[in-house]
Amino acid sequence: MMYKFLIVLWSWYKKKMKIRSWEIYKAHLIRRVESNIYRHKYTVDELISFMQKQGLKKGSNVLLHTSWNEFYNFKGSPNEFIDALIDAVGPEGTLVMPAYPFLRNKESIFDLKRTPTSAGLIPEVFRNYPGVKRSVNIHSVCALGKHADFLTRDHKYSVTSWDKKSPYYRLSEVDGIVFGIGLGKAFVGTIMHCADSVLREEVPYFRQFFTRKQKIKIKLSDGKEYEQQFLTSAEDFSSFFTDKSHTRIIRNNFDISKYKRLKLSNLAINYYDANYFINRAIELGKKGIVVYSRPNPEEYFK
Repeated sequence: MMYKFLIVLWSWYKKKMKIRSWEIYKAHLIRRVESNIYRHKYTVDELISFMQKQGLKKGSNVLLHTSWNEFYNFKGSPNEFIDALIDAVGPEGTLVMPAYPFLRNKESIFDLKRTPTSAGLIPEVFRNYPGVKRSVNIHSVCALGKHADFLTRDHKYSVTSWDKKSPYYRLSEVDGIVFGIGLGKAFVGTIMHCADSVLREEVPYFRQFFTRKQKIKIKLSDGKEYEQQFLTSAEDFSSFFTDKSHTRIIRNNFDISKYKRLKLSNLAINYYDANYFINRAIELGKKGIVVYSRPNPEEYFK
């Protein structure tokens, strides 16, 4: 009875305060508190130097996830940060960012050139840089650099968005690294779904995450339009796991030296090796060690 009352109360409060989700609201509250605690201002040079101490270097192939809202102590702009990253990886490296298309409804068209990304301000600015390639997929990425074409060109053939044809999986084939900046200490990112996708046909448990066929309308750079179908979950993946489940699995089963959790001022910075993470997640998945609380893996791995 009390639970139902709290649900009704929360629904009323969300509507009154125009809150989109509990996670967004919680992040807003944390940001308000931390902004009074973490006051150190940092420059783009300091941020890049910090990342270089973790593994960023010339020739790096970097997948970057960010939340610009958490950059409130950064003395710079998205362009300055992006320019510095491009310079840091050099012509032999590649910079990659998520570029999930912002589609308002089922009839919306994913215009490869014009549709903005819903992945945040930094990826949206990066998307418009000269020479950037964007993959054709509902979980699109943008890439610039040596391996941009290899990473993006076959994403349109992916069945699940994260399978072996996807940029996320292919990062493991070019010694890619992943940075999550401003997204919390437990952040891993969509690359975690590579294990689910690879194991989908081999392990029945993971097949449940890809039960719905979804179509999107796509408009290519040359103006050609067509529909693409892919497999996705009947529900949002985010409802299947929590920050605590991520923390538990990583702490107990991963080499922590290859998954670093750091902080610069208020900014949480996570770093890990894509090849290690994907293959370790696949190895654990075969044993039923997963971040998901539902469906309950104990019912499938006995």
